Amino acid sequence: MGNFTTSLSTFDRFRRLSPEEMTAAIKSGERPPTNARERARIFLMLGRPRTCVPGLIAFALGLAYVQPPFSAQIIVGAVLCFLGGFVANIGNTYTDLAEDCRNLPGRVYLLAKLGYRQLFWLLMATYAVMVIAAASFGIAATILIVIALVLVHEYSFPPIRAKDGTVAGLIVFAQVVAFPFFVAAFCDPERTLWNALIGAEGVTAADIYQSHRFLGMLLFVEVWFIAKGFFKNIPDYYGDKAAGIRTSATIFRSWRSAAIVAAIVTTLAYASLAVLVVLGLESPTLLLALVWMIPVIWNCARLVVADDGGKGNLCLKTDMVISSGFIATVLFLAAPAWTSMITIGAGLLVIVGSDMLKVDSRRAVDVATAAPTQN
Repeated sequence: MGNFTTSLSTFDRFRRLSPEEMTAAIKSGERPPTNARERARIFLMLGRPRTCVPGLIAFALGLAYVQPPFSAQIIVGAVLCFLGGFVANIGNTYTDLAEDCRNLPGRVYLLAKLGYRQLFWLLMATYAVMVIAAASFGIAATILIVIALVLVHEYSFPPIRAKDGTVAGLIVFAQVVAFPFFVAAFCDPERTLWNALIGAEGVTAADIYQSHRFLGMLLFVEVWFIAKGFFKNIPDYYGDKAAGIRTSATIFRSWRSAAIVAAIVTTLAYASLAVLVVLGLESPTLLLALVWMIPVIWNCARLVVADDGGKGNLCLKTDMVISSGFIATVLFLAAPAWTSMITIGAGLLVIVGSDMLKVDSRRAVDVATAAPTQN
């Protein structure tokens, strides 16, 4: 390995490197001068807390169908569901050097400050803490969290690296919200909804209907976040294309084509909430959540005309606020309870706090200043 001390001394010098040189510098083990407090902040930034809010709210939404008694298990479950998105972001940062050196050089420089190997071991430690926390509630919870962590890990890491597959990547990505929703079924000590799902004896017609409502909303959440995957791949179009990464965006010949498809898929996914009402699984009141389609369509139009990583990143930031606001509205309309309000308030606090404190690694300064030249 070469000596990268000078190149890593400032961000201005670092971003003058080629993507290949950036990658070599990160993997060399050399780090810019920093301190423990800054490294802790960087770890938080790379985990991107504001993107973890939909998973937290999806868990609360799942609980609305299960209606278990409030317990410490629910609090731990909420924290674990929030951390699911956090560790997914950490894993992406560790594995996606080729793309991020082109799309987000600022994020890569943050990684340089923290340390490439150090990030891996911090990720492993976080996995361990999550498994230990789940184990305190029994074998079922432990198995569920291990399955979830394997999915999260293999989304970014080899040998599977699902994110490199256009379909598999979207499906696994959607589990960041679908799994928290599903795992809520195990928070009821009586397992009433779970028993109805598997057709156990002794369940009532009301239990079966509730299980159908649960499955219907689970399917919607899955479809909705698959569409989110289409959208979030667009801002990285040019860097991913230059790095040879195959995503739901780069399979198209142009940014505009990919963004138009993402806009159509996103709009249809939101609108599909109405299907649950038509099927009699939800109250017509839930249709009030579709007021969010107004900013959704507006933001999709912005994405189509952006054709630039920096502008696309702003659309993505707005999309996370819209996504969180929408699913929070669905939660409130489905279960207008004090627990729902606390969860929504916590999510709002995370998003506003993250933006105010700039605890994120997709800031304007982190994005490449120009679209990479395509090969």
